[in-house]
Amino acid sequence: MEIMEINEKLAEPKNKDNLEEVENVIKVKQEELTREVTAAFERDDLQEAKKLLAKMKYFANLEDKLKAKKIPS
Repeated sequence: MEIMEINEKLAEPKNKDNLEEVENVIKVKQEELTREVTAAFERDDLQEAKKLLAKMKYFANLEDKLKAKKIPS
């Protein structure tokens, strides 16, 4: 759901405040996921780590979309 909401915000007309908000949400979520995946590896919970890495990939894709949107046309 969270990823869908961010995608919807990225689809909205270009708005600097909106893009900054999305950028902050993505950054915080990536930091959170990094901590969680580190903890999963430390526990040798490879299934959880795999799930978290998949989420990280989605947020990396969102970050790419954000960067593309920020580049002037």
